[in-house]
Amino acid sequence: MTIAPRPWVAALDPYVPGRPSASEEGSLASNESALGASPAVRAAIIEAAARVHRYPSPLADDLRAALAAELGVDADAIVVGNGSDELIYLLVIAFAAMGGRVVCADPPYQMHDLVPRALGAQVTRVPLRDWTHDLPAMAGVGAELAFICNPHNPAGTVVTRSQIARFAADGQAGLVVVDEAYIDFADDPPATSALDLLALGNVVVMRTFSKLYGLAGLRVGYLAGPPGVVATLRKVRPPFSVNAIAQSAALAALADRDYRARVREQTLAARAATAAMFEAAGYQTVPSQANFVLVRTPDPGRLAGALARRGVSVRPGQVLGVPGAVRVSIPSPSGLVLLEQALAGIGEQAETQAAT
Repeated sequence: MTIAPRPWVAALDPYVPGRPSASEEGSLASNESALGASPAVRAAIIEAAARVHRYPSPLADDLRAALAAELGVDADAIVVGNGSDELIYLLVIAFAAMGGRVVCADPPYQMHDLVPRALGAQVTRVPLRDWTHDLPAMAGVGAELAFICNPHNPAGTVVTRSQIARFAADGQAGLVVVDEAYIDFADDPPATSALDLLALGNVVVMRTFSKLYGLAGLRVGYLAGPPGVVATLRKVRPPFSVNAIAQSAALAALADRDYRARVREQTLAARAATAAMFEAAGYQTVPSQANFVLVRTPDPGRLAGALARRGVSVRPGQVLGVPGAVRVSIPSPSGLVLLEQALAGIGEQAETQAAT
């Protein structure tokens, strides 16, 4: 007997992750924190390891309480997930699976498109306008869920909170999901975030510990939203989906405010330096408010390959829906030196080939 997948699953292209480089400083393909996690995280992991024979808190109660104090919302308005990706699955399962409709940007953050299609939903992708979400066009699309990635991945651009508020008020989507994975790297995070819009009743905000906090390997994300939405998500949420070590690490990372501030400061400075390097080498970049820069090039495969041969891995744009670009994560200080050397080597090779 043979079995075939559902037709909508058979039609999917699987998610293709970024490839790491041989070195830490050269791995610039996955938007990870090049600066790592707070030193307090390691101590928290060691302490939590002594109790791995016990189940974790089912709803991550301590972490939800700490997040509630951080965000100024009720703990019952928060769902903690196994990374933001699990929260995307839960949202689609609860509100759009098996015939529902989803609207997102084109190009989207890949999981905003892949997950709904994997669960039998119809996805409408609305092209970016000037590298940002075209919210007026998206507002005209009838959908159960609207995903707004702000700052946008892979472009790195933002829309304002007032634009999101107008979209939530005037658009046809039943629930507006604002994915703020990169909000900590925005020029003005408090003014950009949609957290103040939760009171509208049709807006939820997702965030992650993978970027600023440097916990990508532990998979912790969270969502803040109206009580009814949170209660519904808990019905379909797997029990114990966030392990005890991840919960303890996230608590420690959240508590270290000084380290968070240093990571943000150093990332923004390195972002400006990264963009300047590529522009000095003759490339255009899209102004970014994330921990990566989108570099425009007529031959992204050639640029990515040339960098890879010099120890720097980046993400070719074609796998992200941006065929004329590569996405470059912001490196550490030593990674900046490696990237500068790699770009200089590419320039020297081009000059030699031209002379020949």
